[in-house]
Amino acid sequence: MGLAEDLLQQADHLATYEGLNPSQASLRRAVSTAYYALYHLLVEEAAQRWSGSSEARTGMERGFQHGPMKTVSNQFRKQAWQDWHGNQQSIPLAIQKIADAFVYLQEERHTADYDNHEQWTGTDVQEVLNTTREPFQHWYSIRTDPMAGNYLLAMLLGKQRP
Repeated sequence: MGLAEDLLQQADHLATYEGLNPSQASLRRAVSTAYYALYHLLVEEAAQRWSGSSEARTGMERGFQHGPMKTVSNQFRKQAWQDWHGNQQSIPLAIQKIADAFVYLQEERHTADYDNHEQWTGTDVQEVLNTTREPFQHWYSIRTDPMAGNYLLAMLLGKQRP
């Protein structure tokens, strides 16, 4: 099990281990950890495509930045993407859903981590966790599609397309 799956499992644990009355700290950490599960899934998948040294792979993983990943994900939520040659390419629905979930989860993480007035419920957090599980399933079904590689590369480079 990779870090991404471990984080998803940890998010589930944080959301439920205190029973029916979980603390806000546990609920907030569950939301934040859910986002990081998807973040690390995508980063790990990009790194697995690298055939260079493990040191270079670590450097590549460190090159991913949350803001550009969100910007690119907003582009991949659409039906088409302008590729590296300026041509319009169709984006598979599974990638659109992954990109949509990435944007949503990053926004929820920001709320959980920085908005102390927001009160989370177990139901709220379960919705976030469900939203996190779906892109894992979508990714495993689409990971070999060339557009999946474009999505990962665009997130690494922060490549913005009109």
